[in-house]
Amino acid sequence: MDTGYAWVGRKDADPAAISFGALTDPAEPGTVPAMSGTPDYPITVDIPVDDEERDRWLAAAGVVFMKAVLLLPHLILLFLFGLMIQILVWIGYWGIAFTDTLPDPIRRIEIVFLSWTTRVVAWFAGTVDAYPTFGTDRQYPVTVTVEPAPRPQNRLLAVLGIFLLRTVAALPHFIILFFMSFGVLLVVWIGYIIVVFSGQLPLGVHEFVLNYQRWWARAWGWNVGLTDEYPPFTLA
Repeated sequence: MDTGYAWVGRKDADPAAISFGALTDPAEPGTVPAMSGTPDYPITVDIPVDDEERDRWLAAAGVVFMKAVLLLPHLILLFLFGLMIQILVWIGYWGIAFTDTLPDPIRRIEIVFLSWTTRVVAWFAGTVDAYPTFGTDRQYPVTVTVEPAPRPQNRLLAVLGIFLLRTVAALPHFIILFFMSFGVLLVVWIGYIIVVFSGQLPLGVHEFVLNYQRWWARAWGWNVGLTDEYPPFTLA
């Protein structure tokens, strides 16, 4: 399945893969494809570059941190959803340990959470202007694609997850991402100011934020059992 662009979901795509986001026509005016993510990795995020004039008032709201206030309904619901996800992830590890496969209902719920979180972060960071929808939305211009994990899945990794050792193995990623987030916030804030004065978000800002989200999605997806392939340490 071609996951290099944000218009995932063509007729030749793998029907087993789950993709939440927009189905964007490459010829549609006003959008161009974002740079492709890490080749062949089974989890990716794509956000088309919007070359139309951006919402200056929305950018101004970002400059004074009002966008975070506008996201409070999402943040509250995602916090509660996240508590449920922790329980489901642990149950999913047991499912892999006994059946060598992550139960499909748990897999789908994890992808919904990942997709929802990704949309919220993308809107806050200014890579999209459309206010994020709640739950799932295949029309939203942010695509999260998760290829099905090959069977059988690694039972040892599942057992490590049961005893929280899988999270320990993912800590190097989460530590790097935590410290990198301060730089991302600074870049996002600078991007707001540029949009206020120019009406355009620099491509470099878009790609930096997008690649940060890709890295986070890969690390989180591996930690919760969506894939057994350890994520690479790369902004791509």
